[in-house]
Amino acid sequence: MKKWLALVATASVVIALLVVPSTTLTYEAPPQEPKPPRSKSEIIQLILDIAEKHGIDGEQFLETAKCESSLRPSVVGDGGESYGLFQIHIVSHPTVEPQQALDPVWATEWSAKKWAEGKASMWTCARLLYGTTNPKTP
Repeated sequence: MKKWLALVATASVVIALLVVPSTTLTYEAPPQEPKPPRSKSEIIQLILDIAEKHGIDGEQFLETAKCESSLRPSVVGDGGESYGLFQIHIVSHPTVEPQQALDPVWATEWSAKKWAEGKASMWTCARLLYGTTNPKTP
């Protein structure tokens, strides 16, 4: 009886393989998240690229980041209230999470949007470097 069951099971598998069309399984890797910049040169390029994208003065935007954080994306200042490349003051911007402000890509995009909206004077370094009025746009 066991041999007969084994024979039936084997025959069922063979029939299934003959009846069911073969399919090729392919593996598609999930899309990769952009890697955060690691070197100073990558950070500089990121800042300049995002400034250009938003139509703001890249050199002024870069100099502000240098002044605010020395281009260190993980810096925390103001007694734990300002985070990242652009030292985003979390208390003044409650919709920004510290993790976002510490992400160099996110923080640079957010900061460039604010700068393009005419709010560059919210950065102490922009005020010190360029006066109390909004820095020029190209």
